[in-house]
Amino acid sequence: KPALAIFNARSGDKERELPLPGVDEIFNPSWAPDGRSVVVTAMTRGLTDLWLVDLTTATLKPLTADPFSDLQPAWSPDGQRIAFATDRFSSKLETLDIGAYRLALLDPATGAITQVGAFTGGKNINPQWAPDSQSLYFISDRDGIPNVYRVTLTGELTQITNVGTGISGITGTSPALSVASQAGLAAFTVYDGGHHHIHTLSL
Repeated sequence: KPALAIFNARSGDKERELPLPGVDEIFNPSWAPDGRSVVVTAMTRGLTDLWLVDLTTATLKPLTADPFSDLQPAWSPDGQRIAFATDRFSSKLETLDIGAYRLALLDPATGAITQVGAFTGGKNINPQWAPDSQSLYFISDRDGIPNVYRVTLTGELTQITNVGTGISGITGTSPALSVASQAGLAAFTVYDGGHHHIHTLSL
């Protein structure tokens, strides 16, 4: 049964475990800045949506509920938005034409979802916020090789890395990028020489 486990990052001790009945599996937890809740990707009957875990009441609430795939949520440092990867802007369900992942923003207060003006070619995954909550870092393979890019909320795009072997995890959609919410330091995995290596870069 799926559960959310909370560990002390300094000691490594498990402080709490919350069983999450009603869903089949959970992935990609992301803390709310106030520390009172966690957004996760949860799978039910083969469909993945975003769910909110309220740590105060130990309850689970869906934030999205549709046939589209919603993955890798990241809560903005100012607490106003949740960025995530989704195929809702590229898939055609009536013909089962499943498109590549795009970036989206969700307002946790209203449930409103808007598309981020990133690339429309290739897949865009693993969004991570800049400390000022005004831009996103993400991984895109728009030219065939996954690298890190930055997009501002006004749509300005910049390529950050140019790694020939690509920024990648174990699978093509595995998270491979994390950005420190205050320091703005990026850590990402590079596959090279048959192994994954962790690199860091000041953004």
